[in-house]
Amino acid sequence: MRGDLLEGASPQPVRWRSWIKSPKVLGFASSALFLVLVNYLHFGVILKTWSPQKPPVDRDSCTCSCWDTIFKGTYQMGVSGYKHMYFNITPQALKMWILTVFTILMVHECICSIIRIVLTSKLRLSMLLLLFAVIHSHYYSWWVLWGYYNDDFYAQWPHQMFFTLTELVSTVLVVWQLDEATPLSRRMTLVIADIALLHILAGGIDQFVLNVIFQRGERHQVLRDLAFMSSDIIYLIVACAELARLSCGNGMTLSLLWESLKQDLLYSALLISALLVFLSFL
Repeated sequence: MRGDLLEGASPQPVRWRSWIKSPKVLGFASSALFLVLVNYLHFGVILKTWSPQKPPVDRDSCTCSCWDTIFKGTYQMGVSGYKHMYFNITPQALKMWILTVFTILMVHECICSIIRIVLTSKLRLSMLLLLFAVIHSHYYSWWVLWGYYNDDFYAQWPHQMFFTLTELVSTVLVVWQLDEATPLSRRMTLVIADIALLHILAGGIDQFVLNVIFQRGERHQVLRDLAFMSSDIIYLIVACAELARLSCGNGMTLSLLWESLKQDLLYSALLISALLVFLSFL
């Protein structure tokens, strides 16, 4: 009787398989993998390639006298021996932690949005391309801001924040239009193109010319500026292509597109000019 019941029972779905394929689990795993790989490529590959060869640290005799040892509590006071990581309990350390936590949460939410769209809808490939193109810029922003706090060096802070905030605005608009179920916004796409053009112009009169054109920069500076410029050029080309596709899809001619965008383009030109002037004072 017991065997008959087992033979006649319908197979139950394996719950752990559906659990693994859930958006939350996939989002968490993908976010963790992405953050680990990016960090490993930066510290484990790039910096080891660029940094000069240094003698190995003697862990038995190495000491640190400028570490406050507060996070060790009563277990250690004064001069410390070798530690894999030192950190002091200061307002700057808290800001570095807040910046890192905020960055990780933003990366997690972005990757979860991509996975949700993949599972429930269809990705807009042009926006996905733009999202991939800006990975280096956002990672660089986190790293240099983290370094500014760590070194108490703030001379470049306003300049970097200008690029970081405009990149964030552009990325938010890209993520908003990742889902093909969301109609592509002409004005949002124009703003993406405006920010890319702003970055190209700002870079053209700043580090890019000195480091790349006149070849005064070191190798890592040249590669960094080429990566920034390539990302902005991709953004500008893709945004303009999407604007052209929108006009063709609606049966608009170039003259009609110009008439419909003329006022927005005028505002864009004025805004870009004002921001370039503002950037020159930072």
